[in-house]
Amino acid sequence: MGKEMNYTFHHDDGHGWLEVPFADLMNVGLTLSKISTYSYATVNKSYIPTVYLEEDIDVAIFMLAAKRAGKKVTFTHKEVPGSSVIRSYPRNTKGKRFESGELRMLMQACEIEGVFA
Repeated sequence: MGKEMNYTFHHDDGHGWLEVPFADLMNVGLTLSKISTYSYATVNKSYIPTVYLEEDIDVAIFMLAAKRAGKKVTFTHKEVPGSSVIRSYPRNTKGKRFESGELRMLMQACEIEGVFA
């Protein structure tokens, strides 16, 4: 995994997910237990274990971890009308539910470290 990491950000009519190979998640120090139950995990068409990180919490967790690992995350957008097939993938059952205080700290860390700048 090089310094720049490029992914696809999938959007349907109601939500969005960042498609990340599971190996890349681990390479920035994350496991399925460190992200929420709102993300999905499956094996993609290329037979690569893949996580679809939900846009509200898990993308921020991933981008913060990547920045701290010295990686730059870029992505292209893929719009899907209606409901995405991602919604039919297995949910991350190893994930956690975040308390509001944890979410505030996550967003503050992202702001301080310029994750979304």
